[in-house]
Amino acid sequence: MSLLIRRSFVVFSVLMVSNLGFSQEPLRDFFQAGKADAGILTKAYLKPYGEMLGTALNSGWYNSAKVHKLGGFDLTVSVMSAVAPTSAQTFDVGALGLQNFNVGSNSIAPTVAGEMEESMRPVLTPDVVGGEYGEFTLPNGSGNDKLPIPMVQLAVGLPFHTEVMGRFVPTMDFGDAGEVSVIGFGLKHSLKNYIPFVKRVPFLQMSVLAGYTSFNSSYGITGSNEVSVENGELAISSGAFTTRLLLGANFPVVALYTGMGYGSTNSDFDVKGTYGVSGFSETFTDPFLLNYSTSGFDFNAGVRLRLGFFAIHADYTVGDYSVLTAGVGINIR
Repeated sequence: MSLLIRRSFVVFSVLMVSNLGFSQEPLRDFFQAGKADAGILTKAYLKPYGEMLGTALNSGWYNSAKVHKLGGFDLTVSVMSAVAPTSAQTFDVGALGLQNFNVGSNSIAPTVAGEMEESMRPVLTPDVVGGEYGEFTLPNGSGNDKLPIPMVQLAVGLPFHTEVMGRFVPTMDFGDAGEVSVIGFGLKHSLKNYIPFVKRVPFLQMSVLAGYTSFNSSYGITGSNEVSVENGELAISSGAFTTRLLLGANFPVVALYTGMGYGSTNSDFDVKGTYGVSGFSETFTDPFLLNYSTSGFDFNAGVRLRLGFFAIHADYTVGDYSVLTAGVGINIR
């Protein structure tokens, strides 16, 4: 990769880590509600990032419906940016069924993808006056409804009109901000020779694809005046699987492509460490593991421009969480 591409890759990696790592401070502050209610609040707060993460990982697998010839390959650097809908930027605290707190008429709070002035955010009031729990205002969100994930991907043509793909983000350590790594594998097989109409039209391409991506990261959680933290960590692991039918038209310079299919994702947000809240008689060790799962159909369309061996592409995926993908690469055969 050129120096410009490497620098761009690092920039988007930093953005991804910053977005996911932002959640550590609000997560810590939720422990003022006690272990049970902190788990409920945290799961609702982090939901957009939990679902955006898996959705983005299922994107960016292809920039053409055509399968490489034997020995052909492409090396591509892409960024998949998932976008949270407006409905995912807030949550209703009153609908969560908190065990030890009440919320007034103002019960709409920002998720990690939203943002709200402090005067507008809900205030939680404990059920029992004079107990361990105290009144506190729910934390703000990041104000960032996008989650970019950079990716390096290599695809190689095999016999029998088949292509194998591998994708990765090398383990990157950002110190206190956290670390991240991604790896994935996929297969693409051409359907062109099986369908007479497509076979007779040289520029038409049709194929099927299946791919799986694994994401792992960790972020440190530090203490505050209200909450002490020992060995605090937010460990995130996510797996995303997709199967897609691809249809496209390849011309000498321009390739148009579209894909439709089914994807499923599973993401775990594991809160580790020991947490002590000022005024509480107990501490919480490795308090909870939060799981986010998504599944469903989506559709995307895109365009690739090829100038010699060099190619650039962009596409847009329509689904519960939309995804914009863009990338550059080297493409041979």
